[in-house]
Amino acid sequence: MKEAKKVETSNLRIENNIISMGDILLQISNISQVSIEPIPKREFKLSAVFVLILGILGAMQRNEDIKAMGVMTIFVVTGYIIWIVIENTKEGNYLYIYMNSGNFYYIFCAEEVFLREVIEVLEYCINNHYVQEVCIDFENCILDNSPIIVGNENEVNR
Repeated sequence: MKEAKKVETSNLRIENNIISMGDILLQISNISQVSIEPIPKREFKLSAVFVLILGILGAMQRNEDIKAMGVMTIFVVTGYIIWIVIENTKEGNYLYIYMNSGNFYYIFCAEEVFLREVIEVLEYCINNHYVQEVCIDFENCILDNSPIIVGNENEVNR
């Protein structure tokens, strides 16, 4: 499978047979799969423990240069561990768009319910030739000019 491309945009636009996201255009007829998946957890590299041990051993040396390198290594590895912990506590999901070519794109959204609505809109646009323009705002979770009505009891959202 080819490399994933994270789409750094808050807006997605669907018009006729084209999805545009920032500087990326996708042909709807070339989409093979659309799915919602949680943010993958970052894996802790075991080699970081080895580097941390080397840093501790270096910090215990008498040579000032080696001691300084050891302390700096300890700070770097500690920063890496903190980064892993922060990244793994992030909430949200990605909308994955897999293409027939093997490429796939993903867009972050904090609201899974909104992503399910986006999938419904994409399904409608794939199954029907929808000639209007649909704008999807992932940052504010807004569907503008949606071909389907998404409602909650007596409220109707567009």
